[in-house]
Amino acid sequence: MKFARVFVLAIAVAAGFLAFRMVMVGGNEPETQVTQAPAIEQKSAKILVAAMDISLGQKLGEDDFSWAPWPEDAIPHGAVTKKSDAGAVEEYVGRIAKAPIFAGEPIRSERLINTDKGFMAAILPKGKRAIAVSVEAETTAGGFILPGDKVDLILTRKSDDVTHSETILENVRVLAIDSTTAGEQDQKNLSPKRTATLQLTLQQSEVVAQSQQTGTISLALRSALDSADDAEPEDKSRRGVSYVKYGVTTKMGTR
Repeated sequence: MKFARVFVLAIAVAAGFLAFRMVMVGGNEPETQVTQAPAIEQKSAKILVAAMDISLGQKLGEDDFSWAPWPEDAIPHGAVTKKSDAGAVEEYVGRIAKAPIFAGEPIRSERLINTDKGFMAAILPKGKRAIAVSVEAETTAGGFILPGDKVDLILTRKSDDVTHSETILENVRVLAIDSTTAGEQDQKNLSPKRTATLQLTLQQSEVVAQSQQTGTISLALRSALDSADDAEPEDKSRRGVSYVKYGVTTKMGTR
């Protein structure tokens, strides 16, 4: 009996020693460390952007520009970088914006005008003319017409105690109110006894000039959704403007 107990005890001790060795060997194994690949640093460059919204016709000053970081692989074509032209701010100060530029938008030289000609001549597109029309608040949508808006021109005239009104031009851009342009407007509406400068073709300018001699021109403000920039002003007076004098009807042509 004693021999059997000793044998069982020896087996138990051997099993315990074997388990102890296995635990010791497993605890000494080095831990597996997970390493992350280093992040790729994206290179950037400073480009010239608008520090604030810039309106059409606005004369630019130093406060209108700022240098902003931009990913090198995403720099827009034509953008001015500080590395290539560090003196761009001084170069562009005093130039005129020929299109609206929004805050944070890269500055491109082709959107700025540098000319010794008059401002209005500088912003007029090729083939267009600027003509001034005398208007009053009651004939201009209650006075809520601003430079840059699109309008229709309505001619009203009297003959033999009968008043006639007709639309002579549509979708015409207002360049200025008096001497205030879209980039310089400091008024919220068109005050009484003011002059609206309109952007027209040569033939349309003749129509407007003749119409002012025969009656009163009213400006009808168009909706922003109905004033596409690529839509040409429609000439409604295809055969000119007619008027009555001494009972005789006369047609004023546009050529």
